[in-house]
Amino acid sequence: MGRANFSFRRLGREFMKRVMAIDWGEKRIGVAFNQGTGFSFPCEVIEAEGEEAINKILALAKELKAEVIVVGLPLHLDASFQEEARRVEKFKKKLEQSFEGEVVLWDERLSTKEAEKRLIEADLSRRKRKKVIDKVSAALILETYLSHMGNEV
Repeated sequence: MGRANFSFRRLGREFMKRVMAIDWGEKRIGVAFNQGTGFSFPCEVIEAEGEEAINKILALAKELKAEVIVVGLPLHLDASFQEEARRVEKFKKKLEQSFEGEVVLWDERLSTKEAEKRLIEADLSRRKRKKVIDKVSAALILETYLSHMGNEV
């Protein structure tokens, strides 16, 4: 995962690129966005598969004016690939075919567990957690990406 030109200056102030993060799942895809800042915001959960999911993500990226899409890459704790990681790579390649910006794979190990922990601490019921966990997980993926990239600027 290479180094990217992550920020730019406008009128003497530094702004970050507009980044959208995805926590991919076969049936639900969590989305988060940074609004050009160093903060990640849970955005929505897309309930779609295949080409429909790709089209919805691309439409949302266009609406949010995203310059980078970060796709969470599910690795084992020892950093080895699993079958789901291979499906995520295929998904990334499909996004790259139609998205004008950069598409980046980002290690998402334990993001869903951390999202669940935070939602439990916030005292959300199991039913409410199920509705938001994917977008909260996407926000955590984006948070780690922004934190890492901020250290390189």
